[in-house]
Amino acid sequence: MTVIRALTWNIHGFLGQDGRFDPERVHRIIRDLNPDIAAIQEVVGPECGVDGYALLRSAMPGAHWVTANVNRKIKGIYGQILLSRFRVRESIKVELSVGNREPRRAIDAVVEAPGGPTRVICTHLGLAGPERRFQIGVLCGLVDADPHSDILLMGDINDWRRDGIAERRLSPLLGPGTRHRTFPAACPVLPLDRIWFRPHQRLIGTRVVREAGLASDHLPLVADFVSRSPTTG
Repeated sequence: MTVIRALTWNIHGFLGQDGRFDPERVHRIIRDLNPDIAAIQEVVGPECGVDGYALLRSAMPGAHWVTANVNRKIKGIYGQILLSRFRVRESIKVELSVGNREPRRAIDAVVEAPGGPTRVICTHLGLAGPERRFQIGVLCGLVDADPHSDILLMGDINDWRRDGIAERRLSPLLGPGTRHRTFPAACPVLPLDRIWFRPHQRLIGTRVVREAGLASDHLPLVADFVSRSPTTG
């Protein structure tokens, strides 16, 4: 079996808690964490002074990638990226936008992980309760339609309550999610960023990266799990 590392991080457009716009700092942290699969939110483009997607790809040389941009009322590219050291066999972008709320999407991909394919769903959900209920309902539909696959679901879920809609709807399908406090980075009190992995029994460790506290308003969240055994399934 192989240990696979997953990372989710809202990088706040490379703007740190010290007021510095520092893409290289984010790049260095991701490179040092050395993830195999990474979901990065709030990526900005050249209009903000850097090609964020190219920079993040260079933090994981040779990685396959899928982006999901959204149209906002601000100028420039803005969205999320999935990076995978394993080949992305297929991917779709799932629309999660609600009315006049900020546009939202999910990336739904299958990666050829060691031991067999793993489905990776990554997203950045809305701030309002009603829109999150709709968005989590969509995510549950994706998971319900694929009851037998290994599934890694991660991102900025924006639901911090222990009995919130994410916990009530997703955990019965995927097993317990992480509860590490990731926001605000300087003094984290809310578990906005979450990772679920099914089957939960192969999840061997999770942690929040406190050392990255200056780089964004969210802390990176890491999970390690072992690949499926080719003999036991």
